[in-house]
Amino acid sequence: MKTLLSVILLIALAPFAAAAGEEDGDEAMPGLIPASGILIFYKSEGPLSFVTMTPKDVPADARRLGTVKGVSCQHGLSIPLAANIRATNATGGYGDGSFRQALAQMQKKHPEMAGIYDVRTDLRILSFLGLYRRLCTEVTARAFARP
Repeated sequence: MKTLLSVILLIALAPFAAAAGEEDGDEAMPGLIPASGILIFYKSEGPLSFVTMTPKDVPADARRLGTVKGVSCQHGLSIPLAANIRATNATGGYGDGSFRQALAQMQKKHPEMAGIYDVRTDLRILSFLGLYRRLCTEVTARAFARP
């Protein structure tokens, strides 16, 4: 009997389960902080794509600076309008989580930096009870300076 109830429960919950990235595989994931329900305010930027140099593209006379890192974040707030699991939310999002902002942060820390190569990016998500979300774009790269 327990097995039968477990199977029924799994079948009932199956339509709600979806793996990450299960949609169309040919669309870019821009990394914008999600907003749903009644949207009160949304001013957010996120990464889409970034073309960078490879180690072989670095000028021969460049001075290597080592690894540099920049982080840019977006923030979101979601407030339920009723004491119900499926209640509508009032949401908002703000912040610049773009590559441009992360690169500006790198340039500020390393003013002698002329370019970057061997770039790696990560999206980090922090969520607190679904009420507050932070989505950060972390860019780590090797930098060089011109003589």
